[in-house]
Amino acid sequence: MTGISLQNGIAMPLADLPKGEASLPSELKDEWLAQQKGYMRAMLRQDSVAQLAIQNAREVHTAFRLNGELVGTIDENGGFTGTRISDGGAFQRAVAYAEQTGLKGDAFADYASQKVSQALKERYGASLEVVTYDAGNRPTVGEMHAEIFGSSSQEPPAPDPDEIAHLKFMAQLYAQTFGEDPFTGMPVSSESQ
Repeated sequence: MTGISLQNGIAMPLADLPKGEASLPSELKDEWLAQQKGYMRAMLRQDSVAQLAIQNAREVHTAFRLNGELVGTIDENGGFTGTRISDGGAFQRAVAYAEQTGLKGDAFADYASQKVSQALKERYGASLEVVTYDAGNRPTVGEMHAEIFGSSSQEPPAPDPDEIAHLKFMAQLYAQTFGEDPFTGMPVSSESQ
């Protein structure tokens, strides 16, 4: 059976179509590959366990308990985490106000805490307890999130085989095009050898 293609409304056998490769001009391909080098190197530098440790070490500014159960926190940087509660958009409005006024750091955490606390108290009444911690005597985000969500292991996630295959393919294509390894100069972990 012969394949048929429509060319300008006229049926034409596929075998009669012009042969050619649809490819990028060489300078665009080279530019694209050069950009991919940065992406590939960034992917190898990513350390999710270290990032999680940094996040978990932040201190909690304010905690919210509903009927005694921890349901939310605002950290020292003003980051809000909540589960099974709704602040009616108070936190988003606090962020918008901070962006307009340049409010940052402790001042933002104080402001966000005040606005979210007010909204939650209006919604949940006496069932809500708000605890604001003094600097130097604060629990960590990791401790509080373990109470909210349960403890989690800090085992690194298994590498995604598709992501690894993509990185290998891109590295090979880069090496073939430019004659150099895109990872030259990067430290190599003992796990990846």
